[in-house]
Amino acid sequence: MQIRLASSTDLAPLSQLFDLYRQQLNQPADYSACHAFLNHRLVENDSMIFVCIKDDTMVGFTQLYPSFSSLLLSPVWYLEDVYVVPEYQQADVAELMYQKAEQLAQSTGVLLINHYEQQVVNEQCTA
Repeated sequence: MQIRLASSTDLAPLSQLFDLYRQQLNQPADYSACHAFLNHRLVENDSMIFVCIKDDTMVGFTQLYPSFSSLLLSPVWYLEDVYVVPEYQQADVAELMYQKAEQLAQSTGVLLINHYEQQVVNEQCTA
């Protein structure tokens, strides 16, 4: 398996997975809108998208959005979206993509925040 940052050459298969991801969250199928949304993200470089490729087929993605944390006084990347096709959900694909994102975040001095970690940070700040 190869995990890497997405590029414009990944747009068609990534859009298909993104559409499936949204449908899983009870959103209507809309490949065209997903394609346009992801194209904008890639062109504007305003999110980071990691993809997982297995045997020349995209089997998962994760999307991070950069921001800043006033509480942590630091730049952060929020883990917003994760999707793995059902056939690979038991293959640790999501964990491998998260580890890759975490490595890049650490190497650039950015904190990677997922929903669980955000809850922990909030609990620490109120303690």
